[in-house]
Amino acid sequence: MTSPLVGSFQFLGVVHFGALTLTSLWIAIIILVASFFQASAGFGLSLLSVPLMALVVAPETAVVVSFFVGVVTNSMTTTVRRAAIHWDEVRALSSSALVMMPIGVVILVTVSAGVLRLLLGVVTCAAVAWIMSRRGRLSAPSTRRRWHAYFAGGVSGVLNTALSTNGPPLVIYLRTRSLDQAGFRSTISTVLLISNVGGLAMLLAAGAVHRDAILFAVTATPALLLGWFLGNRWATNLHTERFTLLVDLLLLAGGIAAITKTAIGAWG
Repeated sequence: MTSPLVGSFQFLGVVHFGALTLTSLWIAIIILVASFFQASAGFGLSLLSVPLMALVVAPETAVVVSFFVGVVTNSMTTTVRRAAIHWDEVRALSSSALVMMPIGVVILVTVSAGVLRLLLGVVTCAAVAWIMSRRGRLSAPSTRRRWHAYFAGGVSGVLNTALSTNGPPLVIYLRTRSLDQAGFRSTISTVLLISNVGGLAMLLAAGAVHRDAILFAVTATPALLLGWFLGNRWATNLHTERFTLLVDLLLLAGGIAAITKTAIGAWG
């Protein structure tokens, strides 16, 4: 399917190669912005990039590109911040996510994406409102209940393969764990890296990875590296309270975007 933007340039007589180059540039700009927030907050790459990329390429292509670039950016964050990783959280979240990913594939082909996205948006916004209302309480150490981690990881696994938006349940759970900035970013990046690799393997097995998606991911790599570098440097000097506010606002923006997209019928 040809996007309206690409189609308009073809109508003006621009060759397909030129249209493909323009699309690659647009995707690179999107990845630059999304990777900046990913490096700053520890999540947000797919949350921000997939809906925007879907304006110029097919949604399936946008999902594949997000998986490829997600592997790169999360690998870098995990490597740089490996000393701050909470491995007990990673094991619980990742194991349950991988187990539940096949269910997401089933839901993807049987349930309307619009219904899933609306539910995700409503639940995410409600969770952010709850988190903000309990900001003082969440700053104190909390008792870890293992089933909470398994539940959050399982939901993220389903959303990963159903919508390529698995960050919200992980953020909501880790926010209740009162981790410091480095611990939050490194832990969620490690979980997302494992989910990216697992999801990409399933896409490869399903034959959903094609040449254009790989080309877009490769051409966006310089923008990805620049966005990650700037975001990581900015976050290093970010005050803890401002970092927490950034995480909450980014999560809220994702929830509102999901609801808006469903309402206007732009996807699904």
